[in-house]
Amino acid sequence: MFSLQRALGEDDRVLDLLESSALEACESVAALQKLLAGGETAALATFSKARKREKKILEALAETLLHCLVLAMEREDIQALGDALYRIPKTVDNFAHRYIVAAAQLNGVDFSRQMELMARGCGTVAKMIRGLRYRMSVGELKQLNANMQKIESDADDVMLELIGELFEREIPTLKAIIIKDLVELNEKVVDRCRDAGNVIVRVALKNA
Repeated sequence: MFSLQRALGEDDRVLDLLESSALEACESVAALQKLLAGGETAALATFSKARKREKKILEALAETLLHCLVLAMEREDIQALGDALYRIPKTVDNFAHRYIVAAAQLNGVDFSRQMELMARGCGTVAKMIRGLRYRMSVGELKQLNANMQKIESDADDVMLELIGELFEREIPTLKAIIIKDLVELNEKVVDRCRDAGNVIVRVALKNA
């Protein structure tokens, strides 16, 4: 087991913010799933607000790092983790804007497999951050990160498959460009989850 308790308790505030950030990331992906499923007409403001909340968390994290004297986690690792988490709702917001604007070009396009992988990625990262707080073993965190790497690999495969289909079917050029752009944006969300998982394992190893 490793411990982040050897500092003066200032890590608790950092972990609170990181957990909040992970939750915002998960909720932004869930909102996008509802939008794409047609079960809820989400205004663009829904995603913009999530992005703004995430930005405020990142700013609060930077402010906390500025005033904390002693931390078990290294500041550059905390910043890297915060940045990776912030980019999730930022990318989701970008996707939502483009999807709604280009909706007429996207009839019949299925993003459900990508949505599932995005949700799994965010959920895994949130679990890993909770693992830091509750002193999950390095081995357990590494296994969760291995799961995250598999999710990222699957996301790459799905992206390449979806892009490959654009060349196999007779799809108008504009529609193909729009689909390719959106598919690549979705894959970036999983990439950010992978980045966050790598940082969490690095933190765990340094504090073992």
